[in-house]
Amino acid sequence: MKLKLVFLSLLFFGSFSFLTQAQQGSGFGIKGGLNYNTSGKYFKDAENIFTKPGENMGYHFGVFYQLTSFDLALRPELIFTNTEFETTLGKVNYQKFDLPILVKMNFFKIISFQAGPSFHYTVKEKFSIPENFQPTDPFGLGFQLGLGVNIGPVGLDLRFERELNDRKFTFDNVLGKEDFKSQQLILGASFKIPGKKK
Repeated sequence: MKLKLVFLSLLFFGSFSFLTQAQQGSGFGIKGGLNYNTSGKYFKDAENIFTKPGENMGYHFGVFYQLTSFDLALRPELIFTNTEFETTLGKVNYQKFDLPILVKMNFFKIISFQAGPSFHYTVKEKFSIPENFQPTDPFGLGFQLGLGVNIGPVGLDLRFERELNDRKFTFDNVLGKEDFKSQQLILGASFKIPGKKK
């Protein structure tokens, strides 16, 4: 009986020690940055970034919680995004709330790869020529993946995002299709709020 009690006590304190270590580096933070909508023609888009840097550009800001366990982390974010893109049929501007839920894998302590689903809710959608476009469902689903660099509480990452739901045009768009899936390059900086030292 005593041996069983000692074993259970060791198991309890061992589990507590593991969980405490696993939570090191966890906490809330803030982030913000720039968004660049891409048509899928990446070389042309890269040229436009330099020749027309303000076109198809947007911004984002929000909060996140990072749950860290050794070299893995789960990171849900709540982000407000304002962005726009140009087509041959006019400009589209929209504002939305994004909820990406990312899994981060850390390499060499400062480099991370991150990927996961991203949920969207569009709160405002404005068309420069409304008759050329059809309103879309405000709820959407997509995915994000990218690379990041983290030095202490400060992080910098570049992600690719693609929405899985269509944005429909009344006529053929610049890609020659009847619908358009929004794609973005997202450059973000983040700061994780340091926890209280015990």
